Amino acid sequence: MSTMQPILRSLPRLPAPNLWQSKFKGSRARGHLRVSVMTEDAADAAVKDMQISDHPQRSIIEIFPGPGQLTRSMVMAGAKKVITVESGETFQESLKALEQNSEGRIQHFAMNPLSDPFDEILLPEHTAIPGLKPQSWDKVHEDVMIVGSIPNSATGERVLHELLTASIQRMGVFRMGRVEMYMFCYKDAVQRLIAAPGMPPRNRVTLLAEAAAEITPLVRPGAAHFHLPYDYQLLRLVPHEKPKIETSVDVMDFCLRSLFTNKSHALNKVIKYERAHAIGSEFLGHPLLGPGAEILLGRLSFDHNIKVKHMTLDQLNEVALKFEQWPLRPTVLYDDMIMYESRRKR
Repeated sequence: MSTMQPILRSLPRLPAPNLWQSKFKGSRARGHLRVSVMTEDAADAAVKDMQISDHPQRSIIEIFPGPGQLTRSMVMAGAKKVITVESGETFQESLKALEQNSEGRIQHFAMNPLSDPFDEILLPEHTAIPGLKPQSWDKVHEDVMIVGSIPNSATGERVLHELLTASIQRMGVFRMGRVEMYMFCYKDAVQRLIAAPGMPPRNRVTLLAEAAAEITPLVRPGAAHFHLPYDYQLLRLVPHEKPKIETSVDVMDFCLRSLFTNKSHALNKVIKYERAHAIGSEFLGHPLLGPGAEILLGRLSFDHNIKVKHMTLDQLNEVALKFEQWPLRPTVLYDDMIMYESRRKR
């Protein structure tokens, strides 16, 4: 039986909040809205919600840690080890100082979390989490979890999308089992992730999240506790033992992308007509799901006059399953979709 490591008596404190603006210069440019936990109070409140002290044998992979305020609190609360994954140049000095003073409890990788680093950092030669073994999906993994502060940008949405997809496909760190996640996200992103049918924020990531994991909103400290000052909230995401998806992820994601381009319109109109764009209530172009896709409407068990934004996960699963079973469906799903989305952004 492994023995519990003693809690560290001290770790270097980070600069006072009034110094962060000059010490850790952030960018508000599109795609660079990096937001980090700034105050010890917020970090300690998050650690309490994560129940760090109840899992003394659990190591933590932390993505986008920023300067490491949350990192410090997790280690001080008794985390066995924290592996930080951060490529931001302005944060490296702070993270390395924490690593050097942590008695081996922090290991830093100057890597971009978007590069899917989990397989690499878990290689035996890195000894990031020695002895980590796969566990059954009938319970949450006891020895590892993921923590992060998600950028308030399209980059952040991509990170969430990739983590959720990886959990469904059991790839990356999810090869080890049912690894729970604690993520600080901007309040608008939180609303998108948990939006019920009919709510304006509901989009394809909402459905992917619903299919992948149980999501619980936790502490919301307030914008003053973050650098940059955005209203972030902590979420707990626990992958479902069995993902709530009836097709391959590629097919489901393609259908969601297609249908949610015009989520305020009826499903039958979107499937029949939407490709190029819509003018008023009239659609122009070719069907996004492919020529002849309207045949799928007669195979559905629910009223296809429903607006896409009101559809439940079960209904969208049914559409995706009928699409996957359709002999004449497009064999290449994403080339046309990428070209279409590029035209829309011009």
